Amino acid sequence: MSNLDEMLAQIGGAPLPSRLATMDEAVFAGLAVQLSSAAGNSLRSLSIAAVAALAFGIISTGFPGSPASTAPSVSSFGVPHALAPSSLLLASK
Repeated sequence: MSNLDEMLAQIGGAPLPSRLATMDEAVFAGLAVQLSSAAGNSLRSLSIAAVAALAFGIISTGFPGSPASTAPSVSSFGVPHALAPSSLLLASK
């Protein structure tokens, strides 16, 4: 174990490499490059999504389906009178 302690003491007493002093600038420069490229990619993706949404909207309005129609209902609640519970009970008599 004393050999391990001596090796750790030598490592602890060794001077720091000179490249460590410039490591912060290199990391921040790399982050700046990465952020600028990510901003370009997100803008490109957003523009593609906007064009796709516009194309889908234009195509969907260009091909209209059959017009919607509803039968007029006399009932205030939307249930036809022929299917009301009271008329079904009276029909069995």
